[in-house]
Amino acid sequence: MGHNANNKDELKRMIDERKWDELIRVLPISKGDFFQIEPGTVHAIKAGTLILETQQNSDITYRLYDYDRLSDGKPRELHLDKSIDVITCPHKSQSTDSKSITLPQAVIEELVSCEFYTVNKVTVNGQETLQQTEPFTILSVIEGNGELDGTPINKGDHFILPFGYGSYQLKGSLQLITSHI
Repeated sequence: MGHNANNKDELKRMIDERKWDELIRVLPISKGDFFQIEPGTVHAIKAGTLILETQQNSDITYRLYDYDRLSDGKPRELHLDKSIDVITCPHKSQSTDSKSITLPQAVIEELVSCEFYTVNKVTVNGQETLQQTEPFTILSVIEGNGELDGTPINKGDHFILPFGYGSYQLKGSLQLITSHI
């Protein structure tokens, strides 16, 4: 995530010379990591990585580098000039500050809140009643199992609480990622 060029000229030179190992920042990742990737940030998902992605609706993706992979025997199309135009130089690391709310049987950690969405990590150990006050809330169970208003939920389940749902009860030992606009 990100790159090591100090300015656009150095970025262009490193791309032209195919110095991918020098250009592209590779971060170690661990289960449970959270990354907010701002527009203009070089990023890729490496093999063997499972992600849950919340994103602003966008129909533009520029491919800077494709690990020299082939598709039908040919390299996939790259968008070098367009990529250079939109990549932020130098790379700016993101803040990892987060806020937490501790409830009797749950902790709600705000992972990010921006103009497009808010993402929280909710950890429940026991039983907790929460309020759904947004236009909708997407919930993804990332660990454990339990119940939502008496309905069983398990790791890997994803669901939406619609506008006006109101209060809901989470019960069990589980972690969820919630997102809303």
